[in-house]
Amino acid sequence: MEGIRFAAEVASDPSGVVTLWKAATGGKAAGCLPATPVPELLHAANLLPITLESPEDLSLVSGQVNAWLVGGDPPPFPVPSEGIPRFAFPRVPPGSLEDALDRVEALAEWAGAVSGFPASEGALWKSIRAHATRRSLLDALDERCIRETAFLTREEHRDIVRAGIFLPPEAHSRLLSSILGIDPEPAAILAEGERGDPLIVLAKRLI
Repeated sequence: MEGIRFAAEVASDPSGVVTLWKAATGGKAAGCLPATPVPELLHAANLLPITLESPEDLSLVSGQVNAWLVGGDPPPFPVPSEGIPRFAFPRVPPGSLEDALDRVEALAEWAGAVSGFPASEGALWKSIRAHATRRSLLDALDERCIRETAFLTREEHRDIVRAGIFLPPEAHSRLLSSILGIDPEPAAILAEGERGDPLIVLAKRLI
């Protein structure tokens, strides 16, 4: 119940947890319109990607966003932009792996310049692991709700999922694990393990 209450608080008033994360890590927040297909790039560069789904979401984190990642110009609704870095990440699928890699590398370079913490290969693999673990726990949550219809109300499930918009993946995974009553197992990324260039792994996702 404590985890469910925390999720509801984050979902309705996320400004506090965003402030705490920025103070604890020295990182910055990046508003994403819409959700980025490669949040690992931002996370690895010490940016907290926050997907804003409506103007109401923007009001909840007013003054917290340090950069904007948009899927098109103009964005779906007006956002403060004066003096705030902005990167337009194309929504149209790339025509080749080479094009996808160019996009990923450009975003990684921009993220590092914004945060002052360019993503290392180790940080990228760590971020890919963290996001994969969170996805596996979200899948486990959905499966539990299907099996046990009284496990969560619709509103509780919505708040738990929505809290992940404003929490880093590690924190959201801990929250999900506490609610599910299980230990978070690091998700398998690739059958061959963490080898090669993580940017190519992320670029392949765009195709």
